[in-house]
Amino acid sequence: MIRSALALLLVSGALAAQAPLTLAGALRQAGASSAQAELATLALRGAQGERDEVKASWFPEIELKGGHLNLDRDAALRTESFTVGPIPGLGSLTVPSLEQPVAQKSSWRYHLTASYLLYDFGRRSSALEALRAKELAVDLGGRDAVGRAKADVASRYVTLLNLRARRKVVDQRRQALQDHLRDARSLFEQGVVARNDLLRTEVALRAVDDAGRSLDNALVSARESLNIAMGLAPGTAQVLPESLPPPPALPWNEAAVRALAPQANAGVKALEAKVKAAEGQVDFRRRDFAPNVVAQLGHSYEENRFLAHPQQTTLYLGLSWKLFDGGARSARISRSRAEEGSARRELLEARRQAENAAAAALRAHDEALAEMGTARANVDAAVENLRIVSEQYQQAYAKSADVLDAETVLAESRFSLSDRLCRAYAVQAGLLALLGEDLETFYATRSLEH
Repeated sequence: MIRSALALLLVSGALAAQAPLTLAGALRQAGASSAQAELATLALRGAQGERDEVKASWFPEIELKGGHLNLDRDAALRTESFTVGPIPGLGSLTVPSLEQPVAQKSSWRYHLTASYLLYDFGRRSSALEALRAKELAVDLGGRDAVGRAKADVASRYVTLLNLRARRKVVDQRRQALQDHLRDARSLFEQGVVARNDLLRTEVALRAVDDAGRSLDNALVSARESLNIAMGLAPGTAQVLPESLPPPPALPWNEAAVRALAPQANAGVKALEAKVKAAEGQVDFRRRDFAPNVVAQLGHSYEENRFLAHPQQTTLYLGLSWKLFDGGARSARISRSRAEEGSARRELLEARRQAENAAAAALRAHDEALAEMGTARANVDAAVENLRIVSEQYQQAYAKSADVLDAETVLAESRFSLSDRLCRAYAVQAGLLALLGEDLETFYATRSLEH
């Protein structure tokens, strides 16, 4: 029992000493360890490997083959039998077939070659340009994925704080209902109100307790999903701030957003690089019809007592040219052109979608801000309404149902204010991601202003 208490105190102390997780901190964590961030890094590494593979073709290839050879029979040349003559005094002579060894039955040998592509009429250069464009496309695509992942983390973060705010509203409502129950019990004992006032208030209290338990479960799930989105273990403990300030103001209007989105969106930039890579691929495939000028220097050794020169050095300089392949190269060019056309159409669609989505997000953001102002005014009015109705009930001028209704209106107004704040942040984060903004930097600098 004492150990459990000490452990609880240590955990509580550690959490108390831990700095609250800000929105900028959550975005920083997501950019460092989220699944999308790591996958983007690995994808970029793979694209760099393809680029380096082509760059390696500018260097010679050196190959060594060697080993020990065992033959089951002697390697020999057989001569045909032939007849010489007639020779005066000797007559005709017949020479039988003979076998002449040409290699040992057991021998060591090796062959060392250095091959180099002297000239390929620009095939390597065009391939390298295409792969550099592909590398840029992969890099920008990864940044776009990380930006969208950060927007998702921002949404999960504010959702978690929204649930905490809702839990606080439930606690406030429970306290208000307990105060009302105390007033109702006092008036009931005085014979001013009937017992149903007590029963109705107790029912409302039990409903509030159920809502509190539901919110507690939702808080656990939301915290775990936020940790997973940030690339952490689900059960990682987090200390969160008590509340969020209003979202920072945006410096753009709808016209500016429409103009900026097609140019600054990371996904659009990735598709622009993809189009460039597709163009380079078409150029690369066209050069498949050109020949290759190659050179090869070799040195070989064969353990063979029948050879006068067991070591040989060779130099080869020649041309490699595929004259006919049944149309395979033409088919590859057609496929590359189709991929280029597809990439161009994707780019056009992405620009239109980015412009439309950014404008819609800005309108939704402005709408959420306006609704926040309405919700804040409603909260102030609901607080005053509850105060008036409570005083009237204590003076027996109002019914218990009026107090419960006023409390419900106040709670719903507070819920609405928290929901609108959450929605404004979520929509704003999505808009910033569409515009290619660094969310972490944006909220870190704006939080200092707040």
